[in-house]
Amino acid sequence: MNDTATKKRAGLLESAMLKLFTRSANVLDVEDIGDHFRLITLGGDALKNVQWTPGDKLQIQLGGWAQRTYTPMEWDAENGRTRVLAYMHGDAPGANWARALRKGEDCIVFGPRKSIDLTQLGFSDAVLFGDETSFGLAAARVNITQSEKTHLLFEVSSLAESKVVLAKLGLGESIVHERAGNDAQQLALEEKMLAVLQAKPNARVVLSGKASSIQHMHQLLKRLSIGSNRFQTKAYWAPGKTGLD
Repeated sequence: MNDTATKKRAGLLESAMLKLFTRSANVLDVEDIGDHFRLITLGGDALKNVQWTPGDKLQIQLGGWAQRTYTPMEWDAENGRTRVLAYMHGDAPGANWARALRKGEDCIVFGPRKSIDLTQLGFSDAVLFGDETSFGLAAARVNITQSEKTHLLFEVSSLAESKVVLAKLGLGESIVHERAGNDAQQLALEEKMLAVLQAKPNARVVLSGKASSIQHMHQLLKRLSIGSNRFQTKAYWAPGKTGLD
């Protein structure tokens, strides 16, 4: 089979897969928050009557087999609307897609699908640790429960910009530390995590964001003998790696 026939066959396979497992959506609104964040509202008939659990992931097709994963902050199944927060960092395909996105454009989405199940946290105290890629997850949690029951800890690249975004999302009470070259922010956040868990010994924990930071916090949970039934983890990214979601 020559190259042209192979490419044609691959294109037909891709088209069939997209029809089977994806949904069409329209970009209803795009709102810039600072230089590196965009609040994106998607809508359409294909998003109606969808079963969504807070913490689920939504994958957006960028073209070809490339896709990037986002955490919907809310989902209006009756009207077919959802919102995601895009963090535009570096010259990556997902960041470039979000920068170029305009109101009125169409896109293809896959999901929602299971990722972190925030309903497992119930309405009791919970601690969420992460970074800029975790803001959407935190918003989904706060949108379904009392904000005072959710303790948010983030490591970020820009303290000033992140605080503006968090305030916009109703997460202004978050504990935020800016990244340092020696990872000093991890020690500071570990102390804050320890203080919360000592004050709320039955709190459940969600660790998300950068893989190595999750591993660091996981070691603290092990030292505190917190069993796996009390925490969930999801690595959204790691330096030099793709495919994490």
